Amino acid sequence: MKHCINATVLERIPDSAPGANGHAEELAAGHRAGEHPSAHVHYDFPGAAFIVVAPQGGASA
Repeated sequence: MKHCINATVLERIPDSAPGANGHAEELAAGHRAGEHPSAHVHYDFPGAAFIVVAPQGGASA
């Protein structure tokens, strides 16, 4: 997973969902094919969720 500052959250998948990490990775790939070429997955420890994020503005990092 990459680290980015001031990321825009595109999707949030609770880690309790079956296959949550794989689903988050698939969603990130879909966003990369569209308007957010730098979309990637982070894990939100306090929120217990996988989040698909992109740098603000969707620009490549």
